[in-house]
Amino acid sequence: MRAWVIRGIGGLDQLQIADVPDLAGPLEARQVRIALRAAALNRLDLFVMRGLPHEYHYPHILGADGAGVVEAVGSDVRSVRPGDRVMINPGIPDYRCEYCRAGEHSLCVNYGILGEHRPGTLAEYVIVPEQNTAIIPTLPKPLTWAEAAA
Repeated sequence: MRAWVIRGIGGLDQLQIADVPDLAGPLEARQVRIALRAAALNRLDLFVMRGLPHEYHYPHILGADGAGVVEAVGSDVRSVRPGDRVMINPGIPDYRCEYCRAGEHSLCVNYGILGEHRPGTLAEYVIVPEQNTAIIPTLPKPLTWAEAAA
């Protein structure tokens, strides 16, 4: 798959379009594979390019915000199905820790953000938990891909 990656700490000279490992294969029970149609730049991308707030493994796929079409779903996914147009919530808790079980996802001890702690949305595909997807609204008028990604 193709992705916009950063090769190391620095500026724009560290960015490149590259071939990265494909995300094909079986999904976990509650995972969704999305074929991305749009991604939005986020100030988080600038932090990551500067190596903040921690070290990264390079090359690293940037991008927190995105929208696309559901390509495949895990066996227990019920809220979306292949072909659905979805936007992505980039903040991903583990949904298992004591805070998540209490509904306090932002306090999750394993909280991660797309493009920072895991491969981001500046790629052809991304895999996220079902709970991090939302159907793109069509009323009062359909959102464009760019609007949904932002």
